Amino acid sequence: MMFKLATKLKHSLVLFTLSVTLLGTGVCLAATTPTPPPTATLDDIIRLVEQKTLDEKRHQDERVASFVAEKQQQKKLFNSARSHFKAVEKRADELRTTYEANEKNIAAKTEELALKAGDLNDVFAIVRQVAISTNSTVENSMVSAELPNRSEFLLQIGKSEHTPRIDDMRQLWVSMLHEVNESGKVSRFQATVIDRNGEESKTEVVRVGVFTAIKNGQYLRYLPSSNKLVELSRQPNYRFRQLATGLEGAESGNHPMALDPSKGAILSALVQTPDIKERIKQGGIIGYLILVIGIIGLLMIVQRWLRLVIAKRSVKSQLTSGEAAKSGPLRRLLDSVGELQQISADVLTMRLDEQMAEESALLYRGLGTVAVLAAVSPLLGLLGTVTGMIETFNSITLFGTGDPKLMSGGISQALITTQLGLSVAIPLVLLHSLVSGKANEVVELLSRYSSELFSDHVYQ
Repeated sequence: MMFKLATKLKHSLVLFTLSVTLLGTGVCLAATTPTPPPTATLDDIIRLVEQKTLDEKRHQDERVASFVAEKQQQKKLFNSARSHFKAVEKRADELRTTYEANEKNIAAKTEELALKAGDLNDVFAIVRQVAISTNSTVENSMVSAELPNRSEFLLQIGKSEHTPRIDDMRQLWVSMLHEVNESGKVSRFQATVIDRNGEESKTEVVRVGVFTAIKNGQYLRYLPSSNKLVELSRQPNYRFRQLATGLEGAESGNHPMALDPSKGAILSALVQTPDIKERIKQGGIIGYLILVIGIIGLLMIVQRWLRLVIAKRSVKSQLTSGEAAKSGPLRRLLDSVGELQQISADVLTMRLDEQMAEESALLYRGLGTVAVLAAVSPLLGLLGTVTGMIETFNSITLFGTGDPKLMSGGISQALITTQLGLSVAIPLVLLHSLVSGKANEVVELLSRYSSELFSDHVYQ
């Protein structure tokens, strides 16, 4: 029993000593060495430890040999890289020397070129400037709607840093001649047109030089950004549209046509000019009131003119034929005298004067109203002017003078109402004078016939 206990203690001491030794060398045999069987002797354990020590040494030797071989390989690579670096550095020195020599040579050649070029540099600068100017003209030209992609070559010449060649200058000259030639032609071609609704369609377009393009009697505007044509939001008046329609339907010969030398500026301003309806609308309520007064005055003048014409013809026909008509101012004058054949001259004079006063009132009826309307119209125009200026000053007070559109409404009302008032008053005054003259003629005829009646009654 004691022997077994001593044996176990011995084994434990050996294992403890072996563990401490292995831990001192940095190797954990408890994790890698298999546990000896319980029946193993001390000699077996020693042999096992020796075997493991040999294996560990062999492994360490292999690792050292690998490290040495890798070090030799890295040394070879380092020597090779150092040799290559020296060769590259030598090549860089040679290239640097060559570069410096070339720099000096280029500077000398540049100076020599500048001396030999002389005025050619100014010529080349002018060529580039002309190319850029021509490119701008071609891009904005209406011809580009028919012949697109004409400006790329011109842009290359204008922005190129190289010296223009003879072929480049010749092609620039040809491009300028082509633009001049197309500006004098009337051409028909298929183009993409954008209508007022924003829809695109391919249709036939007639181009008049570089000034005007039309389609179905509608004037078009060219968009340089997209090389497309677009219908104007508003078309010119009927006279210009008739010219466009006539040119589209023509096959040959000379035909009148409206051209815009400003390439759209005049036409755009023309179509923005308000028509009669828009001007009347700008006048507001006062403008409509002036028009109503003008219409009423005109109708009254027409009615009175017709009545006076009929009355004058009736009187003249009665005086010429000597036969009394069944109706009319002269008939009424005769009836007033016929009942007083046996009265005194004073009574007859009074009766004729009363009848002439009645007839004059009938002949001058309504002319006073027309005169009042003619006087009221410019006053209403002045009222509209004051109202419009008040509105303008209110806009200035609220929003300042930065945006003229905010003041345009009041200014338009101020000007339009004045124009409408004068436009109504001047014709009414002239027509009133004309109708008054016609009424005076009829009254003069009646007065003459009244004097004849009085003379006949007194001296019969």
